[in-house]
Amino acid sequence: MDLYETKSRIAEALVESIFRRARYELSSCRLGSASPLRFGREDFSPNFSVAAPDATEGGEFLVVVKYRPYIDQFIALENKRGPSSVFMLARRHWPTLYFLLVTDHPEPGRSCFQAISFSPLGAPFTTLDLVELKELRIFPHNVEDHEELLQRIFNLLAGT
Repeated sequence: MDLYETKSRIAEALVESIFRRARYELSSCRLGSASPLRFGREDFSPNFSVAAPDATEGGEFLVVVKYRPYIDQFIALENKRGPSSVFMLARRHWPTLYFLLVTDHPEPGRSCFQAISFSPLGAPFTTLDLVELKELRIFPHNVEDHEELLQRIFNLLAGT
């Protein structure tokens, strides 16, 4: 396993932890008859499903977590792809999908945990910090604690 894959798995575990701490119920995502959504070597299928603590308010949705060292570069590439962007293709398969990106190099003032903002059709993709998705009711201190943990773990991996 290479460093990138290790960081990807840690990112997924930290996002799961954020949702568990927010009292969401998580379960592994079974695709059933649907085939995974793959681009090259990478799978963009949901990692897990999430049920809100009060199912009447948020219902259930799917989450895919991806580690990216530099989110802005990834978003720029997906914006160039337009309708064939991985975000659009994944959303066609799973309309309730939340696409979460984790980075250890956030832009100044941004979180390590960001979500794709699905703007009106044709508008460029942007990201929101995870706590900005008010419908998820994830508290800032929850994300801040996980950001600190992410930075510590990733610094250990880098040997710094």
